[in-house]
Amino acid sequence: MKLKEYMLKDAKERVYDFYSLVVKQPLAYEKVSRNDMYHSIFSLYKSDPEIITQLCNVEEINILKKLLDDKIKKQENGYIDYLLFQDLQKHYLVLLENNEYFIPEDLVNYVKMAFNLLDEEQKAMSDVVDSVILGIAQVYNTIKVDEVILLLSEHTISYDRATFMKQIKSNLRWKRKVEVVRYKKEDYLVSCEFPYYKDVLKLRRPFKMAKYRLEELISFGKYKLDLFQEKVLNFLNFLEMHLYPVDLNAFLNDLIFYAGFDVHSESILTNICGSIEELYKETSTVLPEFPVWIYNGNNLHHLKENIILPDRNEPCICGSGKKFKSCCEKLFK
Repeated sequence: MKLKEYMLKDAKERVYDFYSLVVKQPLAYEKVSRNDMYHSIFSLYKSDPEIITQLCNVEEINILKKLLDDKIKKQENGYIDYLLFQDLQKHYLVLLENNEYFIPEDLVNYVKMAFNLLDEEQKAMSDVVDSVILGIAQVYNTIKVDEVILLLSEHTISYDRATFMKQIKSNLRWKRKVEVVRYKKEDYLVSCEFPYYKDVLKLRRPFKMAKYRLEELISFGKYKLDLFQEKVLNFLNFLEMHLYPVDLNAFLNDLIFYAGFDVHSESILTNICGSIEELYKETSTVLPEFPVWIYNGNNLHHLKENIILPDRNEPCICGSGKKFKSCCEKLFK
């Protein structure tokens, strides 16, 4: 199947989401058709095929290399594969048909051109930096830009403030996942994947940042979990045996939200685990390995009073894409 054929049938909102990500001056949603967006995207690839590899991490590039040789069958219980293919599909570099992934026919030559221009050593280095930035946003949710630059320097990653702020606007791996916002005359790096940074800033008390090793930040940035912890890796293996990847991802989003706000409630955790005793037991033992965004004695009543909750039919605050009523509403009952 060609990408043009697929885009002309796909939801315009999805096509526009990607179009507005890669095109520097996108037209307004109402003024551009799917066909126009397709041609704009391919015009970009023609003039600068390296955009394709800029969108990808190293693992996703390796997937595309394999797909140049043959299709890949969809895994029904692979969480990491799910995350990697989810972004590849979101960026229209990979399509899914008959339970098999493949590169669209009209994109194959551009992918090959991108690989011919790829400096793999430089890409491996930039992939580390990208993953660390995403990991910092995952583990802290909100953090001052100056503290980010200091953290990076502790891991021998050098960034001056001006370059970092410029990268926030141009780095395709960072866009839609992190951003810098101004809050009370300070610039903060915030996570767009769990978009309630104002609540975190408002509720956070004097805050001593937890310390993470470089490999831990990379793992959080790529997979939302510290897979260098054996108990976390075992927990993921357990979840993969019992949940489909999309449900596993939603479950982890609930746990990240719950742990991030540092609320300890047996009833809430039981609810998240669907009252499944074995799942509750496994989750309880690994929960201390999840990052905490807010410290010093927040309780559920305090959170209910201070967090602005969406209407039941609005998108959930955890960023899962589900409606609030079918996702995190249960955390506040």
